[in-house]
Amino acid sequence: MKKLFNFCFETEFYLKIAISCTILQQIFYWLLHDIEFNFITQVLLYWLVGSVSFYSIGILIEKGIKSNDVLREKLTARVKPAKNQPFPSFTLQGIITGEIKAFISALIILSLAPEVHRGNSLLLNLGWFSMRIVVADFCFYIVHRLFHTSKFLQKIHLKHHEFRDTSSFVAGHKSLLEFIIVTVTDLLPIFIFGYDITQLCAWSVIGNAFNLEGHSSLSIFFIPSDFHDLHHTCFKGNYGIHGFWDRVFNTLNSPTKKSGIIFPIASLEYLTMKPSVCNESSQTKTN
Repeated sequence: MKKLFNFCFETEFYLKIAISCTILQQIFYWLLHDIEFNFITQVLLYWLVGSVSFYSIGILIEKGIKSNDVLREKLTARVKPAKNQPFPSFTLQGIITGEIKAFISALIILSLAPEVHRGNSLLLNLGWFSMRIVVADFCFYIVHRLFHTSKFLQKIHLKHHEFRDTSSFVAGHKSLLEFIIVTVTDLLPIFIFGYDITQLCAWSVIGNAFNLEGHSSLSIFFIPSDFHDLHHTCFKGNYGIHGFWDRVFNTLNSPTKKSGIIFPIASLEYLTMKPSVCNESSQTKTN
């Protein structure tokens, strides 16, 4: 039963991503389907959507949710708080450099990946996003694990691990070489499945949302645990976006499952397993 709940808990994440992306894709399709985009305007749109969503979601989490004591306490999944430390501050030079890198990566991705027009079919887009997140998670798992097991790649990845504590914008704190490697990794599933610009825009927004949330130390919607907190604290294990591939390859550092309405599997597991947990506690006390 426990294994079944673990499987459902991890696939719930994939379903949330696929459904959220599909809904957002419908909105982008409704806004953009009558507009003709050439290659350059597609690159500009992809870059702009990614950049605006990255900063706006990050600011919402850091300055909105975290500044509210009640919300921060309610959404925290940590068992043991990490040591507080200062995080990278925004500078004009840093923002400009980051946007140049983001634009170049958008240019490379769209120039190499095959374009496929999929329209607004809900089933087709749901299938595309479902495959996209599973394959993207697998590709990220492999590369991220190599960043921690290869001595050469470890040096490249150390910039991201300057922070044992986590904050949303640490998600974008990478060396140039790591940024290039991650961009190439992100290209692989797009190259396999092709892209529709409305799908890419939706993926960019939702991808930024779960990436920023994963580094925020909060359980808001997509990441119902301290999954990535444990990775930053321990420097090993939890190499995937979420725990599915870590469980498959036995590198999972078990996170705290955050139960609630938006995390139904964790709530169902808690309600179902609670009697047995209570019985075990009673037996321990008796003995």
